[in-house]
Amino acid sequence: MGIGNDYRGVKGWLLFLCVNLTMLDPMGGFINLMVVTETVRPQFEQNPGLHRLILIGGTCNIALIVYSIYAGTALWRIAHHAVRTAKRYFAATFLYTIFSMILPFLVGLPEETRNEVLKMAPLNSLIVFAYIGIWYRYLDRSRRVRATYGDSVG
Repeated sequence: MGIGNDYRGVKGWLLFLCVNLTMLDPMGGFINLMVVTETVRPQFEQNPGLHRLILIGGTCNIALIVYSIYAGTALWRIAHHAVRTAKRYFAATFLYTIFSMILPFLVGLPEETRNEVLKMAPLNSLIVFAYIGIWYRYLDRSRRVRATYGDSVG
């Protein structure tokens, strides 16, 4: 049994990534979407820009949730395209995070509302970028990922 076989399989950090992508991140995303929507729903009538923000952001978040589940399932099943799919999911999440910082300017929010919405954006974006960076680097550098997915890594 060579060293490659010792690392083969969905275990350890790779298993944790699969659980994150298929369960924890989607649950967190749905809960966040529901809480935010219910919190700001009373303001939709007097602030149509806020309604557009939630509608566009929510649609993007649901798409990312579905993509997350798809990427995590591909990794868990050891599909040939799994690592590439997971990296593309992280790239899409990165791009959406940037888009979400300019979205309040695009939907016609009043300045006061826009400033309130953007108040936590830098910290939230930093956390998301760190999360993406750590997992992307893991997919690039992990011996377990290389041993499990072989030549399809990349």
